[in-house]
Amino acid sequence: MSNVLFVDDFKEAADALADIASALGHRSAVAYNGASALALAGGNCFDVILLDLTLPDADGHDVCLQLREGQHSGARIIALTGHAELVGEVMQCFDGCALKPVDIDHLQELLA
Repeated sequence: MSNVLFVDDFKEAADALADIASALGHRSAVAYNGASALALAGGNCFDVILLDLTLPDADGHDVCLQLREGQHSGARIIALTGHAELVGEVMQCFDGCALKPVDIDHLQELLA
């Protein structure tokens, strides 16, 4: 079981992924913007973070770098994007990239 943080400004998608992860036995939390993600991460320890690249208040890359500076330096951080052309251009701080929408099988792989 992993502690997982889903960060996406599309609330329905973030909530759905968190619900699926919880049903798979993981502990899930959700943030809808960069500031909320950093606040949640400051008070909790996450094993896996799925982080949207385009947030309303922050660039996902910048949020990833800030997470890496703190207690989440060893967390697996996966970039989420709806732009297929970005999948091959994962920035250094991410451990991978997933194209939205993420299906259940791919989510299980990401959380394994």
